[in-house]
Amino acid sequence: MMRTLAERLLSARRSSGVDGRRDRMRRDVLFRGVPRVGTIAAAMLCASLQPAHAYVLDEPDLKEEIVVRCHYEMGEFGVEAVRTCIDNDNAALGALSAYPTPARPMISRCAAQLRGNGWEVIKLCVDKDLEAETALAQYPPEHAWAVEACRTEIANQGAAKIKACVDRRIAAKGGNG
Repeated sequence: MMRTLAERLLSARRSSGVDGRRDRMRRDVLFRGVPRVGTIAAAMLCASLQPAHAYVLDEPDLKEEIVVRCHYEMGEFGVEAVRTCIDNDNAALGALSAYPTPARPMISRCAAQLRGNGWEVIKLCVDKDLEAETALAQYPPEHAWAVEACRTEIANQGAAKIKACVDRRIAAKGGNG
């Protein structure tokens, strides 16, 4: 029978003539700080699933992320450039935080694609998608075929790309007919 590491360590320290109580006490003290494998696995699973449901603007370190990104991106241009970058990104982040709840999927998608480029770029992406979504809703019913085909084809790339696809299809159909 294979002994555990703890048993091997304890048996090496065991002195002859000592009763079993002392040995059990050492084992209890040793195992008290060792977490169970199931607990570790459950904690890792919970930690890995949590970000999948979290909203990107609820992350605690966004301000620190802005400072670090601006420092590395703009640091060679001086303190004023870094300060301007930080101020602009913080303003964009604040504006995105004020967007209505239906815009959250657009914000999350743009942030996932453009996170390293700063919150100004993410806000521009979201604004373009919101504008495109409004335009798509105003297309006449005879262009519904193009809207649906492009939504299926483009899928999760954003409303701006869907609108561009619809415009190309409508132009192609209009040029042929």
